[in-house]
Amino acid sequence: MASIHKANGKTSLARTIAADIREAIIDARFEFGEALSEENLAAAFGVSRTPVREALNLLQLEDLVSIVPKSGTYIFTPGLEDIEMLCDYRAGLEMQALDLALVNAPDALAARLAEIAGEMETPVAEDDMRAYGRLDAVYHQEIIGHAGNCYLERGYAMVVGRVSALRTQLAARATGEPHRSMADHRAMARLIAEGRTAEVREMLARHVGQTKVNYTNAFLAQKPRAESERQRLKALFSQRRD
Repeated sequence: MASIHKANGKTSLARTIAADIREAIIDARFEFGEALSEENLAAAFGVSRTPVREALNLLQLEDLVSIVPKSGTYIFTPGLEDIEMLCDYRAGLEMQALDLALVNAPDALAARLAEIAGEMETPVAEDDMRAYGRLDAVYHQEIIGHAGNCYLERGYAMVVGRVSALRTQLAARATGEPHRSMADHRAMARLIAEGRTAEVREMLARHVGQTKVNYTNAFLAQKPRAESERQRLKALFSQRRD
């Protein structure tokens, strides 16, 4: 029985570490393609390399990192084609989810989206793009969730980490953001509440389509940061040690 508890503890630790690294990736604390050292991560978390290795394996399943044999582990690197395909896939899922949600739970969806749009006011006023990005992710997740289709939810879960990372890494660099998307979020909630189905479908398609343009343009213009990996890992994760 002791060995079972020990194994469960290791699994839980790996998942906790994976969650912290996932959050850092989504919050744009790392550059695309940046190398991650198991040794440096273990030192930052105050653990052995084993749970770190397990955590990185979990993140590879989400396509957030790439583990290259005899080379190392790297933050995922999207290419232009990858960004376009990811945005198209996301758009297809969200449009299908919206159609179902407008039939199954329009009032609940409208109320929830209006609530989230209201919460977005603070990070917009404070120019906190990370906080805004988290709420943006929640907003679009609600569209998926209110569809009432577990297969759509699973399909979205496959890419939500990458979509969220792209949003934080790239959306803040787009001209007119986040004010443009904020206006869309408020308008979509209102249109759903008013039963204006065709208009909200058109707005969501345009909204996600503009995201694709923003990501592509910002990706082409991005510049690498100079701060070292060891310095950033220590600052990010040392306070999380038990």
